[in-house]
Amino acid sequence: MKNKNKNRIFIVITALFTANSAFAQLEEVLVTAQKREQNLQDVPIAISAVNEELLEQTGVNTITEVIPMVAGLSGADYGLATNTWAIRGIGSNDWTIGSEPSVGVFIDDAYVGRNIFATSNFFDINRIEVVKGPQGTLFGRNAAAGAISLVTNKPGDGDELHLGLSMGDEGQRRYELVGNWALSDSFALRLAYQNQKWEGMWTEVNSGQEMYTESDVLRLSARWDISDNLEALFKYNKGDAETNYTSAVSILTNPAQTGVEYPDRFAINQPNFEQNKDDGFGLRLTWSLSDSLTLVSITDSRSGENDYFEDVDGTADDITIDEAVFGVPGGAVGGLNIPVGLGGDADSFYQEFRLSGGSEAIDWFAGASYYSEDLDNSRWEVDYVATALGFPVGSQRISSKAENESMGIYGDITWQASDQLALTAGARWSSDDKDWCTNTLQDDFGEAGGPTPGELCETKEWDELTSRFIAQYNVSDDTMMFASVSQGYKGGGFNTSVADLDGDFIAETIIDFDPETSTAYELGFKSTMMEGRMQLNGSFYVIDYEALQFATLTLETGLQIANAGDVDSRGFEIELNYAPNDSVLLMANYANSEAEVGSGALNGQTLAYAPQATYSLGAMVDQPFASGTLNWFAMYNYTGDYFHDMDNFLEEDGYGVMNAKVTYIPSSEAWDFAIAVDNLTDQDYATLRGDFGWGPMLHWGYKRMIRAELNMHF
Repeated sequence: MKNKNKNRIFIVITALFTANSAFAQLEEVLVTAQKREQNLQDVPIAISAVNEELLEQTGVNTITEVIPMVAGLSGADYGLATNTWAIRGIGSNDWTIGSEPSVGVFIDDAYVGRNIFATSNFFDINRIEVVKGPQGTLFGRNAAAGAISLVTNKPGDGDELHLGLSMGDEGQRRYELVGNWALSDSFALRLAYQNQKWEGMWTEVNSGQEMYTESDVLRLSARWDISDNLEALFKYNKGDAETNYTSAVSILTNPAQTGVEYPDRFAINQPNFEQNKDDGFGLRLTWSLSDSLTLVSITDSRSGENDYFEDVDGTADDITIDEAVFGVPGGAVGGLNIPVGLGGDADSFYQEFRLSGGSEAIDWFAGASYYSEDLDNSRWEVDYVATALGFPVGSQRISSKAENESMGIYGDITWQASDQLALTAGARWSSDDKDWCTNTLQDDFGEAGGPTPGELCETKEWDELTSRFIAQYNVSDDTMMFASVSQGYKGGGFNTSVADLDGDFIAETIIDFDPETSTAYELGFKSTMMEGRMQLNGSFYVIDYEALQFATLTLETGLQIANAGDVDSRGFEIELNYAPNDSVLLMANYANSEAEVGSGALNGQTLAYAPQATYSLGAMVDQPFASGTLNWFAMYNYTGDYFHDMDNFLEEDGYGVMNAKVTYIPSSEAWDFAIAVDNLTDQDYATLRGDFGWGPMLHWGYKRMIRAELNMHF
């Protein structure tokens, strides 16, 4: 790993502001990471919050696009349901149904266990909270590295209507509608809808076809104040996205395509196709049992479907699959020892009860949670020697089903020992019960005997007790220091495949892997200075992981999840917001971390998608102009060198991306118009590189795109 940025010191910024107001003081940001509403500056944990104004200003639509605004958050996306998010260098590089993420995702306090539910475009979001380090007590399962919490806007008391239109080059277009209606003093509705499409960013070199991504998102919510003490919040959401661009193949090692000239960004033997659908219902009930006692019930039910087909052999030639023989969709497909079809269904249910209370010196909460999911996954593989040979040698179909249940019981108490000192202790017991079955149908072309079925099933249970301890010391009214020890837990699981990429069985039983646990030691501070014009927050940490789960794909074993052994992650983060005057806001963040395997076969290796240094620099300026205001915004994000694989073979050089936007807002605020540029310098970078035996595979980052935005407010 290159260290050319190791010694650079950059001031860190996470912007939290109101776009159309003066910056005489930085706005107070309220977060709920500790299961109660608190000022961000008063929370004794490492947490970053990106509020609604900044989300709108930057135009981000996915969790991955939030990365530049959060110190210590990294990752990439390369498909609708294939994403890697890491906090402080720790994440998951697998997306099969046999494993689960190390970074837990929560939407309105409900756990979202699958990428299929977390990767659809989001908007009309109140804020995003990124809680760093193990969160086994606060968030429970699968928060061994941290948690990402999305909080949507709730139905408000007034009537409003927002219409938005965005269009740009590379076939960009976005339509959105947000409406809020207060039908009575006690009942309100909110509707949010968005359609977005990008096309023409990449071109398939054989057919000349343009690649595209299109998505629809709908959310309907209702708030009913049943009584003075009881509030009900109902939510329905639906998402539908599809793309014909999922990967591209580097031609450098493909002899079938030597001597051919290619554009800077290209796709080969596409289109591929991926479609992601999800819908869900949620109900949140809040009872104020007394002035100091509150009971909350959170219910969330979701269902999703992902279909994926890929042909990445690097040529325009296809082979034909007989549906009657192989039981897969017939027609022309291609492949070189690779999956050519992947489909999965996921259904989940989440229920949590939480009771909280407090007094002048004590704040506490206790609760219980239940999570279940039913998963159904199918994968079709074709073993294809080479296009030049002109014949296939085998195929296999793998069908897997899983039923997972998880329960948790937790509690947390904070004692205000004095005006300056507060002590917090918490614990959670987590239990996972997983049932798994896989059925492999294997066929060798032309061999007697036909398909060879194999069915394997296994059940396992795991449980873990996690805890946290925090000491908070208020140096002054504006400065706080904290020290903490916290633990995280991620349940074990099963491998999807029992065959290698040549179609040969490698196991007579399902290959499982152990749970992943983590312990973090952290020192941090939060301060507000210059009469509220500056916020400076920082933290220093050491995190020990045991049995870290990671995925690897080889010709010998196929795609397998294993335990890497002990992993050490250490580093520091710093964030700064500064308003030097009423019209200017400066923003910065910097993170420096090292995440390495400390034992086992990968001893000494740096974790994938774990850059040592990242930083962001941003600014926003309000300027009076033509009976209104011009709002200037720019942010530069640098990602240091990192590896795409655990073997540290495929390295991505450090790169920086600049985004900029200028918005005109008339004094009436009835509308606004903006011009935005993403990736202003047209920086080339790859979000995925991998060599899985059939040649290098990569996924390009977005190139420079310009768009115009018009928003109407009624």
